[in-house]
Amino acid sequence: MNAAVKELMKEPRFKNVPEKQVRDRFEFVAGNVIFATLHEVGHMLITEMALYVLGREEDAADSFATVSSLKLNDSLSDQILMQSARGWFMSDLRNTKQKIKTVYYDAHGLDRQRAYNIVCLIVGGNPDKFYKLADMTGMPEERQGNCQGDFSNASWSWEKALAPNIRKGDQPRTPVSVTYQDTKKYANIEHAMREIKVLEVIAEYLSDRFVWARGPIGLEAKECNEPGAFWDLTTRKIHVCYELAVDFIDMYRGYSADLSKKVKRKR
Repeated sequence: MNAAVKELMKEPRFKNVPEKQVRDRFEFVAGNVIFATLHEVGHMLITEMALYVLGREEDAADSFATVSSLKLNDSLSDQILMQSARGWFMSDLRNTKQKIKTVYYDAHGLDRQRAYNIVCLIVGGNPDKFYKLADMTGMPEERQGNCQGDFSNASWSWEKALAPNIRKGDQPRTPVSVTYQDTKKYANIEHAMREIKVLEVIAEYLSDRFVWARGPIGLEAKECNEPGAFWDLTTRKIHVCYELAVDFIDMYRGYSADLSKKVKRKR
């Protein structure tokens, strides 16, 4: 973590920014990049394992990322979940400030809606630990009361769907390749991602947890010329764009303070 933060402080965007603020920004960026990657893992599981999807696949992928993080039940997973919810609220605030037109026909839910769905699953999965998060974001008590049921449904559904593909102890592990594409333009982001082994942690989980009947899969960080992460069926890889990290860096810089003020008003 320390090495990654020091690497990011070399970015021109962080000139004259105190290290404490860089660390908070780093945790925000890392948490959201990891959540976005886990979201794509949800898409990959649905495709590779021919899972039924009742409802929108994007919602299912969000629920997978949230439920799987909650089950880790450690400080890293807590940070991923808290920062991902924060990221969707911040994205909604950015859209409002920049007067970006709301696209109601998009495959994804609205940013604020996604944020509250994630918060609800987080609170439902561990009410004692996360009830303050729901209060902080202004989620009404009557909605909070339904969140345990939402989490139970999502968790049970994913467990049942994935059960035939869970690796048993005597089954061989499927190799999951990890690649960080060399880049001059985003060299510091590349180095930071390498330092904290963003993709290796997820690759280890995928290799240890599941049987991949169709053979090896991969994770790759690369330049994409636009922010994003996506599952590519043809290459059988999840591609994580360096521009995605840049987008979260810029989002934090532009809207973190405004979101903090908004949250304080709700308390």
